[in-house]
Amino acid sequence: MEGRLVNHTLMLLAQRDNLDIATQDRLKESVGFIEDMFDGLGFCLSEDGDLLSQWRGYADDARGVSVGFGRDYLYKLAEASKGQDAPGFALHKVEYEPDVHKAKVEPTYQELRQLIDAGAFKFPGILHLLDSRTAQEIAEEDDRIKKARSMLFLKLLELFPHLFSLKKLAFKEEREWRLVSTLVRDGSDTCLFRSARNRVVPYRSYALHELEPPSIVEVVLGPKHETPVKVVQSMLKINGFGEVAVRRSEATYR
Repeated sequence: MEGRLVNHTLMLLAQRDNLDIATQDRLKESVGFIEDMFDGLGFCLSEDGDLLSQWRGYADDARGVSVGFGRDYLYKLAEASKGQDAPGFALHKVEYEPDVHKAKVEPTYQELRQLIDAGAFKFPGILHLLDSRTAQEIAEEDDRIKKARSMLFLKLLELFPHLFSLKKLAFKEEREWRLVSTLVRDGSDTCLFRSARNRVVPYRSYALHELEPPSIVEVVLGPKHETPVKVVQSMLKINGFGEVAVRRSEATYR
């Protein structure tokens, strides 16, 4: 369901409002077009830097470390990334509650409904047997349909930030945040690639610029990590990250 919950939420709203099946299908198809056109390159974080399930799933099965980034720093870095030649990124909090999903999507959904009512899903140039409209009236109607359709596409683009910030309730304990950079899938956009076991992963690289406040504010050593705390503190300081709080995980595998 990654990246697909916006469409799912729109359908719930459409069913709530008793939109006809044909309109629901066209709306779902339109959002699917946006899903297929763009991808999100994501860097995932958690509000909880010492969570047993995360140690088990990541960080080399708890042999690694949990790096704590400053939230204000990430906001500033995201803003700074937008002024560069390469595409930037934005920081998003992941939402898990279905009611919150609806609240996030509802304003755009209501505007989409207005555009649908204005003819965005009608077919221009269609004449009926008993159509009494003049050629000029038909041309004007066609222009309104094309304008509504164009505006609907632009309005759908506003949903993109939500594509990768809505997640199923079962993942709630992760308390996730994401840095997301938009990638156009037609091959014209730029990114790097790396290998990961059985697949190739597209990504973008961003330097940790010297901004205030500091970038790294805490490091938690995994339950199976063996480096002494003092060594990690020294490594961070020598590499320009200053005085960083380093501690061992409170989780245990036993």
